[in-house]
Amino acid sequence: MLGNWKGYYRFDNERIQKVIGFNETEFEIVIDKFDGKEFFGKVNDDEKTGGMKDTGEIIGRLENNEVYFKKIMPRNCSIALNGERVYSEKKHPTLYYSGRLSDEGKKIEGKWRFKRQLGFIFYIIPIIYNPGNGTWRMELK
Repeated sequence: MLGNWKGYYRFDNERIQKVIGFNETEFEIVIDKFDGKEFFGKVNDDEKTGGMKDTGEIIGRLENNEVYFKKIMPRNCSIALNGERVYSEKKHPTLYYSGRLSDEGKKIEGKWRFKRQLGFIFYIIPIIYNPGNGTWRMELK
């Protein structure tokens, strides 16, 4: 698991993916701590392919060939209908990734998701919504 991983993610919802303006968003993950089960590292999205600014953290675990990790970004980023990124100092919702490590240990692919969230229409009507989910893949470089 240790090392530099390069990959991409995409939304399952094609309308959201179209607003982003790219078929997939590239990222790079550097895993610098791994004890055989748990791992930690840093993640950077590629802004040129629709990714977020800032460096995030990765906290995960490997169980057999199943990989699970959380992507934690320092600032919230939302995407306006015109594709513009809007940043705030509010913390970005945690992203949850799961996938399968290839037998040779150099590729991982799987699904990512946000947990459902509580929002308000007109600041008074509560709604529960899913901000997104999709697929991802990365390879050890």
